Amino acid sequence: MEQNKRLSELLRNTIGQRYDAMALKMIRDETELPQNTIYPLRDLGQHLSLCQAFALSRREGQTVYMQKHDHWCWAPLIAYGMVELKKGTPEFNELLPVIGINDPDAAAAFIENMPHLPTGIYKGILTAPLRSAEFEPDAIVINCRNAELRTILMGIKTQTGTTMKTEFDAIDSCVWGIIPSLTKDEYRVSFPDPGDFTNANTSENDVILSVPKARFDEFENGLISLNNMGLKHSFFHMNMEYDFARPTFYNHMFKAWGLDEGKSFTIPNL
Repeated sequence: MEQNKRLSELLRNTIGQRYDAMALKMIRDETELPQNTIYPLRDLGQHLSLCQAFALSRREGQTVYMQKHDHWCWAPLIAYGMVELKKGTPEFNELLPVIGINDPDAAAAFIENMPHLPTGIYKGILTAPLRSAEFEPDAIVINCRNAELRTILMGIKTQTGTTMKTEFDAIDSCVWGIIPSLTKDEYRVSFPDPGDFTNANTSENDVILSVPKARFDEFENGLISLNNMGLKHSFFHMNMEYDFARPTFYNHMFKAWGLDEGKSFTIPNL
């Protein structure tokens, strides 16, 4: 669990998060569950949507375990392999007119191609604040502001050497923003969907980044690299100064192009 603590501290130092990142693990064997785990129906007497469970972990520091019968939203039941959805079944046909696609054939294809885990493999979904998580996560989920995500993306690029690819949908951020991290080892960016906003009280200004387990070391090295260069979120400030100071390499390039040079500064270790 030492990497959990390191990543939590690095994120806090790099972007100054409001809340800790969230650790997420798919559970096959319930004997793995920490003693402080909350079961929504058993302990709260209530059903939760998955985004509400996320909010309890993110904002209230709770360790939450969602079994199939705890869920109060259809999308994660399908996407996280809690139930099976087949074309032509009554429940599949219930979704067709409400999925947000007018053409029935396109709507059916969309539903069939939604990212999902295999059915019947996992017994539930475990979440906790990253710093205190007593388990090795399958993914880390980070709620941040857009400028904070911008900083994180800079760190990721130092390691991958390329830009990040993602997919967006207006709904089901718990699906599109997380499942490909679990199935394809991909970073994923998403925005809080309407249910996350209305039921889990997540800010509309949040951006959500999912980091897969296979990339934890890469992600950590990217954050370390940013910190070594001094390029934390706090480094950047709004201003409207003209002829503002720029990193030294600007003057070198402008001189080569026959353009004006100006004030400069050096970025450490860059």
